[in-house]
Amino acid sequence: MLKVEKVYKDYGNGRGVQNISFQIAKGKICGILGSNGCGKTTTFRLLLNLLETDSGTMTYDDEILDKEIFQYFGYVPEERSMLRNLTLKEQVFYLAKLKKMNPKEIQESYDYWIDYLQIRQYTSSKIMELSKGNQQKVQFLCALIHHPQIIIFDEPLNGLDINNVQLFKQLLMKLRNEKKIVLISSHQYHNIEHYCDQIVYLKDGEVVFKGDVEKLKKKQEIRIVKFKSKRDIFIKEEGVINYYREKDFLYVTLENIAYASSLVKKIMDKGIDEYSLQLVSLHDVIKEKTK
Repeated sequence: MLKVEKVYKDYGNGRGVQNISFQIAKGKICGILGSNGCGKTTTFRLLLNLLETDSGTMTYDDEILDKEIFQYFGYVPEERSMLRNLTLKEQVFYLAKLKKMNPKEIQESYDYWIDYLQIRQYTSSKIMELSKGNQQKVQFLCALIHHPQIIIFDEPLNGLDINNVQLFKQLLMKLRNEKKIVLISSHQYHNIEHYCDQIVYLKDGEVVFKGDVEKLKKKQEIRIVKFKSKRDIFIKEEGVINYYREKDFLYVTLENIAYASSLVKKIMDKGIDEYSLQLVSLHDVIKEKTK
């Protein structure tokens, strides 16, 4: 279990973090979310012991996080943080040695991850010669080479094309299944909401709200009815807030579950058999909580 309890960090200009608390169990993925300057990166740097807390405690399995247990962490920073003149292999081996891995351990882990991340063909390429997407995958490899128990991804989707976004999602599921603790920051809520078990939303260095993603969605009154129709029907029914179309499907947003259930009945009466009642998106939850 990773626990952050009543942590403060003051930069002297009103920024930093104030009284933040949350906990994440093994095998869980937590989204640390918020707009730029909200305290996400500061939180990550405090966990990594790159900054010292002014007060509060941070523990992993009841052990205080300090420089002695830095090897527990894998970290992918938002900005590229690699030596551009090194080859891919040189970069990874250099960082792995800093994690006190022996040559045999490094080679075995390296061989596994370059295949998993589909970058073996670039092993002799210099970092500067790689595309943004492949540079990002090298950062993933550097963060995972030493088999960390806690992995922090700060805006990991930057530079990834659609295929590599899918690969990253598979990676998240793999890490969850291996009982790792994953913290992820991203502005692309639609790409991570189905993989986050919980979220912590920060604003001006404080926790605005936190909790289980599905429970947060279920607490919202709004519901969405999706059904197959080539025409824009039922869009003027009572309780409709808005609607949008994706190919042959219409998505109608309603004020509450009663209105949504009424619409579902009308859809069934019309003989439409492709429909579903859905919860709001993570983006909608955040919008409602922060308005």
